[in-house]
Amino acid sequence: MKIAIIGAGSGYMPGVIRGILHRAEDLAGTELACHDIDTGQLVTMTRLARAMFSARGAGIAVSAHTDLKAALDGASYVFTTFRPGGLAARHLDESIPLRHGVVGQETAGPGGFLMALRSVPVLLEIAAAAPDAWIVNYTNPTNIVTDAVARTTGARVIGLCDQAIGDTEMWADLLGLPFEGLEADWIGLNHATWAQRLRLDGHELDLPGLLDELEIPGGGATPWRDPSRMAELAKTLGFLPNSYAKYYFFHDDVVEELRAKGTTRAQDILAMLPAYYEQVAAESRKADPDPSRERGGGEHGEFAVDVICALHRDEGRRMIVNTRNNGAISSLDADAIVEVPSLVGRAGPVPLTMGPLPGPVRGLTQAIHAYERLASEAAVTGDRRTALQALMAHPFVRGKHTAEKILDEGLAAHRDHLPQFT
Repeated sequence: MKIAIIGAGSGYMPGVIRGILHRAEDLAGTELACHDIDTGQLVTMTRLARAMFSARGAGIAVSAHTDLKAALDGASYVFTTFRPGGLAARHLDESIPLRHGVVGQETAGPGGFLMALRSVPVLLEIAAAAPDAWIVNYTNPTNIVTDAVARTTGARVIGLCDQAIGDTEMWADLLGLPFEGLEADWIGLNHATWAQRLRLDGHELDLPGLLDELEIPGGGATPWRDPSRMAELAKTLGFLPNSYAKYYFFHDDVVEELRAKGTTRAQDILAMLPAYYEQVAAESRKADPDPSRERGGGEHGEFAVDVICALHRDEGRRMIVNTRNNGAISSLDADAIVEVPSLVGRAGPVPLTMGPLPGPVRGLTQAIHAYERLASEAAVTGDRRTALQALMAHPFVRGKHTAEKILDEGLAAHRDHLPQFT
């Protein structure tokens, strides 16, 4: 088969290569068609892939493309992992809302909204050019992007995010449980999920009892985790929150922290990337490369490749993915894109029935869904009124004038990447 990777020059590509090697036997004979608009990084990453595959005897061919249609031609699977505008655009997504007292974050809130406006047109172009392929989407914000593709095209699409893996690992640490064999039923929307059920080696755990005994740790947040706030929330709610819940329940505190920090996360990444890419480029010239794991490690790639293998090999594997609700969560519309445990096989993901959302976060999650549906519509149509309605609907944004200022500045800052807005 042929797998097209759109965004193959990304710093996450070494992790994708490791993910492919993780399933090399199942993917023997596959062509990996790598596409990126950054020719230099594309050359580096394809050279790295060939070297790593050769060193481990993987029978996988690698081709490089700057022409999107050539990369997509004949592909059975299209793995999308790109960021329109790059990290410079992410910096704008993070900094524009912050100027108006709103959390600036790359996927949640107005920052994620601006990214959706740039991402959706490219995904629609991909869906039109590869109508028979499965689109395995990692491009953020994955819920909105997946919704836009699913509702406006005939393409088969599945949205991915490995946050559930990272959050389960975080909760294993906080609750003193082994991560291996631990399984949480995360349900809701991407970056707005909740888990009321927890199993270890298939056995149901007493989550309320574990939370009663949980001590709130000290220490501050990292770019990936905020354990003290997560523990505080879980003890109050009575179930496990997704780590992005801090942006909703500690919004004003986070705004103050982001302002005091002085740099956005995008700027921090841009500062470390030259050394990172230099190391990856040097490794790509070795017979047996071992590139840095600083961007994405291997989990990012392994999850995506496992999903592709589950689809292709009809594995019926239980995985947490973003797909049509179809009644899995009774508190949300049937056609909502939800993040739920699903059985993934040749026919696509089949979401498992999870029942209603937990009462304390039901209204919040429904509000986020209402925002996401409006954001999806605005990203497809380029209608400014719908875009304003979307921002006004988001729980972070507390006034019409604030929404207008963020929208005006965002549309102006990203105009080169917003062909739908004229």
